[in-house]
Amino acid sequence: MKSTSLRFIFLLFISSNALAVNDDSILSDDPPNRLSEFNFFSDPMNHLPNKNVVPYDLITPLFTDYADKHRFVYVPNGMTAEFNGDEVFEFPIGAALIKTFSYQKDDGDELLLETRLLLHKADGWDALTYVWNTDQDDADLALGGKTIDVTNVITPSNSSYIRYRAPNKNQCKECHLKNDEVEPIGPKPRNINKQLIYLDGIRRNQINHWAAIGILQKSDYTNDLMIDAFDENYDLSLRARSYLDINCGHCHSPEGSASSSGLYLSIDDKNYGVYKKPVAAGRGSGGLSYSIVPGHPEESILLYRMLSNEPDVMMPESGRTLMHAEAISLMREWISEMK
Repeated sequence: MKSTSLRFIFLLFISSNALAVNDDSILSDDPPNRLSEFNFFSDPMNHLPNKNVVPYDLITPLFTDYADKHRFVYVPNGMTAEFNGDEVFEFPIGAALIKTFSYQKDDGDELLLETRLLLHKADGWDALTYVWNTDQDDADLALGGKTIDVTNVITPSNSSYIRYRAPNKNQCKECHLKNDEVEPIGPKPRNINKQLIYLDGIRRNQINHWAAIGILQKSDYTNDLMIDAFDENYDLSLRARSYLDINCGHCHSPEGSASSSGLYLSIDDKNYGVYKKPVAAGRGSGGLSYSIVPGHPEESILLYRMLSNEPDVMMPESGRTLMHAEAISLMREWISEMK
């Protein structure tokens, strides 16, 4: 009887450890060579999360060549993220943000491309990229990034070939810099204030769910300014501003990497570049005079840069090789209706 009890305790110990995230790997200065070493998932290929790894989604996601995204947040046991106004939550040291990029293949399977991690260490956030192997059972550390030739996948653009680029460590900073430090972009309260169906099949508001399971401080959050940019039931201007906020506002802000442009695209901004002259003339302006000319999308630099795939013209500068056709239509309609 005693040996049976000891065996049960041993199996329970092994099981609980198998479900536990490897906190040491998050804090280590020597990152693991494989994604599986973090132990974020019990089934990596199907992205079944381990204990304290919580799926989440954004109201309007950032565009990356029509790739699908699986997002997860990890907060160490007993710790809590805190509200920072309507900015990114203040996550505790040891927290991790996990985002896997994938496409649906013609045969119905999923093609996993890369998993990007933001790890909160004592000296700030660290960005790492892991590229999935051909067997699709694990992902390898890719500090130098990688170009992936993607074919036979389903996208709204019906692209037969995508030259997908997983970013290197420095390219991650192009979007994630704020006040010269790496910071997350997506997990702001206004971006996750939506319902999600969880693994138990129950639909819950994400902010309320995070608070209920103890990974976020409780708050009566009511800001519903951010909406689905492609839901035509909403106001056109709010849709366009929501798209610009998540895709452009993190760089085009007083603290972002495009602060010197003077073009600020947060959803709270009131001007959005209307009759704003570019700081530096060049190919990026296309010979046009203003970021936005009300009623004239063809004269607006903002739309001109969205319509380009040239490296020194296109916006965003990184993160895409395709044009976002639906967003271009949205911006064209928005600017056309401006007075």
